[in-house]
Amino acid sequence: EMLGTLWRKSLPEGVTYQPYEHQFQCWRTLLKDKTPDGKNMSIVVTTGTGSGKTECFMLPLVQDLIDNYVAEEVQAIFLYPLNALMEDQKARMEKLLAGTNLKFAVYNGDMPQKIPAPEAADYKKVMRKIDAIKGITRDEHGTIIEEKFPHVIATREELRQHPANILLTNPTMLEYILLREKDRNL
Repeated sequence: EMLGTLWRKSLPEGVTYQPYEHQFQCWRTLLKDKTPDGKNMSIVVTTGTGSGKTECFMLPLVQDLIDNYVAEEVQAIFLYPLNALMEDQKARMEKLLAGTNLKFAVYNGDMPQKIPAPEAADYKKVMRKIDAIKGITRDEHGTIIEEKFPHVIATREELRQHPANILLTNPTMLEYILLREKDRNL
């Protein structure tokens, strides 16, 4: 029963199976168990490739954020060594956040500063990048016909004004966040 809805959301369309025992044990540990002084427990997961390690930490984290929702506050940071690994998580994260008010951002060197003015020389280039970040498909008139990632924040300006609940980033960008004055509120 624990995490049942998120578990079903995490599975590929039309696929059903029970979680692995190590996943269930991780969920129980992270969501229910406490240390003697009442703090949440930590886990270390060592298991083979493709055995569901990401679900061990991602599902309980999202469940905790749903249960303890705070608007516009970074509550979790996922630290990845490569931008490609962060990009791989976008679809999974969007699926888990569907039906919630939670937001996430992939904060890396590719994230645009802001939406430029329409007359700016780089307007079309930046808008194509934002469309890619949000998974937007447009028709020949420029009207949005699909947005794959409605829970993602696509610019640094928006992220600073309305912080995401979950931040996917890399060590270099985390250092910038910690050092730059304009990122202090994150």
